[in-house]
Amino acid sequence: MNEFKRWFEQKLHSLGVTKLDLVEQMGYKNTVKGLRRLADFLEQPHKTHNEFIQAISLKLPLDMAELCQKIVERKKQIDPYPKPFIQLIYPSLDNVSPLFHRGWLRSLLRADVPEIIQRLPLKERDKQLECLYQKKLASLDSNLSCHITGFTYFCRKE
Repeated sequence: MNEFKRWFEQKLHSLGVTKLDLVEQMGYKNTVKGLRRLADFLEQPHKTHNEFIQAISLKLPLDMAELCQKIVERKKQIDPYPKPFIQLIYPSLDNVSPLFHRGWLRSLLRADVPEIIQRLPLKERDKQLECLYQKKLASLDSNLSCHITGFTYFCRKE
C-alpha cells in the first residue's frame, strides 16, 4: 500500500480540504489536469517538479522536513534497488542553468548496464563497461563528447 498517499490524504482530511479544493487553491483553471498531477505526485512524488511541491506547501500547513522525508521513503518503497548504469562525467554540469536542463543533460549522459554485463568476471565486466562507454560517447554530438572526461559505474551492492 502507498503509505505516502495515505499520509497525505489523512493530512488533507484533518485540514478539511478536498483534493479538488487544493487543486483550485493552487491556481489550476483546468482542475482535471491539476487532479492528474496531484495523483501523479501521490504515486511518485520524487518525480514531481519542485514548483508543484512548493505550491502544495504554500497552500497547506505542512512541515517541509516531514514532507521531504515521506517523499524519500516513498522513493525507497518504489525502487529500493535502481538498475545499474554508467554516468558519463561532464565537468561543467554543475554550471548548466536552468536546473531542468541539468537534469535533461544528466539523463542524456546516462546508459543502463544490461544484466548480462553485471554477471561477468571483474576484468571482463570492466572491458564491457568501457565498450558501453565508447558506444554512448559515439552517440553524442562532437561538441559535447569532447568535454566528457570518463564515466562512473553505479550498481547495487549485494
